[in-house]
Amino acid sequence: MLMLLAFALGCAPTCDQVCRKTLFDCDLSTERVALATCVDQCDRQLTLYQDQWMNDELASLFADHRRCLMRESCEEIADGVCYEGFEDLFVIDEDRAPLSEDPFNPNAAVQDTGESIP
Repeated sequence: MLMLLAFALGCAPTCDQVCRKTLFDCDLSTERVALATCVDQCDRQLTLYQDQWMNDELASLFADHRRCLMRESCEEIADGVCYEGFEDLFVIDEDRAPLSEDPFNPNAAVQDTGESIP
């Protein structure tokens, strides 16, 4: 299983490749994010899933997400095709209740306050 995951992650495009496509080829930057910032944030997200959380499912989903961004057209990406089905990768979602006390660690224990979430 671990070898399969390593192979799958190894075949995924790098953060640099994905950032270059989305920022330059597709011009999808809404806030003019610098390439170095994009790559750094992407690499940090990958490290978070693989090394800190040791969450093979999220690491694999993130690899699939990067593959989608490289495979799809700029128009399809702008329409959200690579975000549908990848919602678990994005920590901040205003329409969902928080999953834990620590929004950057989905494995953290949820504290029961006795209150219901609307």
